Amino acid sequence: MKKHALILGLIMSLCFAGSAALATDAEANKTITEIGILVNAQKYQIALTKCNSAIQKYPGESFLYYWRGSIHNSMGEKQTAIEDFNKAIELDAKNEKAYVLRGICKADLEDKEGALEDYNKAIELNPDDGSAYSMRAMVKLDLGDFDGANKDLDTSNKLMNSK
Repeated sequence: MKKHALILGLIMSLCFAGSAALATDAEANKTITEIGILVNAQKYQIALTKCNSAIQKYPGESFLYYWRGSIHNSMGEKQTAIEDFNKAIELDAKNEKAYVLRGICKADLEDKEGALEDYNKAIELNPDDGSAYSMRAMVKLDLGDFDGANKDLDTSNKLMNSK
């Protein structure tokens, strides 16, 4: 579980900047940015309150559910996080970040096959996301696919070092 938490911090910092640009309205953008800042500062309760309020105002905004799922994941509430990631994906099936974080939650809940499916989908949507490859490598290791894990780690390293 701790290895997934360490990667989560990396993923959240990598995706923070791009998430606000996807909102449909300037006020929603501002709110998503503020929530992201709170989450990255580990002020989860304040971020959760702000996120819940924003979801009431912008119920169709995928990244609000993504961030709320991220908050629940960080607070150890894996199943609740999965429900939020499901909603984020329902609203935007191309939200590859939601697939990665949902995969982390599934892996933490010992649903390795479900996690693998989510990482595969994230990579299909964004084959340049090194974090998705590294997360998939960890699941492949857990499943005993050492060659696949090594290939994914190599790909992850190449992608992460090219940025």
